[in-house]
Formats: sequence, structure tokens, C-alpha cells
Amino acid sequence: MAELILPYDQLPNEVKHNLTEEQWAEAQRDVVEEGVRVPETTVYMELKNGQCRTYQAGEVANGPLLPTHDLSGGHGKDDSQFFTTPPGARSTP
Repeated sequence: MAELILPYDQLPNEVKHNLTEEQWAEAQRDVVEEGVRVPETTVYMELKNGQCRTYQAGEVANGPLLPTHDLSGGHGKDDSQFFTTPPGARSTP
């Protein structure tokens, strides 16, 4: 995936309520660009409007999407997902 830069201040409130600006710098590495096939079946948030829905692996993204498992919660108080790897996780270059 190409590097996608979305300014933090232009993100939906649903993202800003769950990620700090510093965490966004990490999370945007997982953003799936519009027109690209999503790599895994999970819930994604559309970064233009903040709506969430489940996408199936291989489905084409209808906008820039962030997997919701990248959202920290608690206004960014828990960012362990950026520093730990669950068993069986895939590595992306």
C-alpha cells in the first residue's frame, strides 16, 4: 500500500476520540486506500464519514478505511495495539 497521509484535524470525530495525533501517525500505516482490496475480514471505519461496517477479505474499499482494531479507545489511553503482535499476525513491509 502506498503511504497515505490524512491530516489528523480532517479525520472524523470517531477517530479523534480514540486516537491521539501521535497514534494516528502509527495507525495510518494500516489504512486501506479507496479502490484497493481489503487484506482481512474485519470491521473498518470509512475515514471520510466515520461509518463502520464489516468488509470481507478481498472486497474493494469504497473509501480510505481504517481497521477498527487500530482504534485505542479512551482518547488514546491504550495504544498497546501498536506495540504488541497477536499470535498469528501477519507482518507487512
